Amino acid sequence: MKFLFCGLLASAAATFAFAGNTALEANFVASFSVYSSPTSQPALAYSVPSGKNLSYFTGNEVADDVDLGGRSRILANISFEYYANFALADGLTFRMYDWGRGNRPGDEIYSVSMDVRNEGAIVNISFGYNLANVLPDKFFFSVQIAGTGAGKVAGLIVPDREATVGDSDDKAWERVNGEWEKLTLSERPPKVKFERRGRRNRIGLSHRPHSRVVVESSSHLDKVWRHVTELQTDANGDVDYETPDEDDENQKFYRLTAD
Repeated sequence: MKFLFCGLLASAAATFAFAGNTALEANFVASFSVYSSPTSQPALAYSVPSGKNLSYFTGNEVADDVDLGGRSRILANISFEYYANFALADGLTFRMYDWGRGNRPGDEIYSVSMDVRNEGAIVNISFGYNLANVLPDKFFFSVQIAGTGAGKVAGLIVPDREATVGDSDDKAWERVNGEWEKLTLSERPPKVKFERRGRRNRIGLSHRPHSRVVVESSSHLDKVWRHVTELQTDANGDVDYETPDEDDENQKFYRLTAD
């Protein structure tokens, strides 16, 4: 994604807003594998694979529904992926719920806590063959990550993809003040702020958290672009770049390219 600015474009601050929020497939990266017999290898019964590397940041518990494919139901493995920019012992709780009233999470059927890892992780929870570990055909899984706030963010990965094994409704849930509410997932549009400060220009970009941003400049739009620097948006998706001193004789165009 590219953003183009003239170094002497304006003398007052301006904010440029791009297209509105883009709705995403309301699924999280996750999979459930099952045994068909005591000697069989685990096989996928549900999978939402990786896609877009987006995250839904919240300190609340969020849940997604699972509709298993195939006929085997003895649980072998659970896998899910999350991102966090901090570490916290026993800060993540994974839960499973049966299918409740109103097609919402019902009674809890499984729960386990684990450490939150800085930069996130792909979590795998494995089970030996046990006839007591029978999955229902349809259920919910959830994740809640403690310790967020004051610049600390965490959340499940949103790939904007449908399930490739099994099925999942295009909806997710978030527990707010003890009540499950339908969660609409959307990709935040990028926003750019351009401000003239004397002989300098300040360009602010709001995009995805931890996105790589390449800054380039050119004296004329039809000339080769020169690499200036490489930046990264912070945990909130923000980054600023301030140009060197420039006058009317040394006007430049700036181009920001974000992942």
